[in-house]
Amino acid sequence: MHVYDARYDYQGAFVDRWNTRIKKTRVTLAVLGVLLVAAGGLVMAAPYGMYVFAQAAAGIALIIQGAGHVFSYFDTPEFFRSTTRLVSGILNVVLGILFLALPVFLTAGTLVFLLAFLFILTGAERLSFAHHMRYFELPNASVCTVTGVINIVLGVVFLLMPVVTTVVLPYIVAAYLMVGGVSLLIEAISIKRIDK
Repeated sequence: MHVYDARYDYQGAFVDRWNTRIKKTRVTLAVLGVLLVAAGGLVMAAPYGMYVFAQAAAGIALIIQGAGHVFSYFDTPEFFRSTTRLVSGILNVVLGILFLALPVFLTAGTLVFLLAFLFILTGAERLSFAHHMRYFELPNASVCTVTGVINIVLGVVFLLMPVVTTVVLPYIVAAYLMVGGVSLLIEAISIKRIDK
């Protein structure tokens, strides 16, 4: 990690990087958001009859989202990196691999706890990002705050009610994918260039 240099313009470097990548970021967020909402819709439409297919689709979507979080962590300037984003990405990849590798009857109980921790970590990452947005006076920090709080509340509920959560796991997966997809779509729409 680099030592903090008071003479370096961290804010200017962040703004320049943000502005040069905004169009690519907007498209990437929108595509990922649509994929996550579609995967959630598939799970919601046929929670039991097509559970294996939905489990595979959710696994693939989680691996893609997790890989995106990991790459995003390493692509972010060191001063702005959030370790929770890296951990969240790794958990998403692990969760996705579990969805793809394990039979349905084994995954239900284990995935409830993984989803709970994933929700909590994702919420913490969203709150951290919202704090950075407010610090640099970027617009729409409240959207990140709201999605962060929702994720943390859902994670705590999953931890407190694991049996109920296991029974309704297909709907939980659908909600997770849809909330994640909708929040990515909201971010894609609300991203704006930063004027210096």
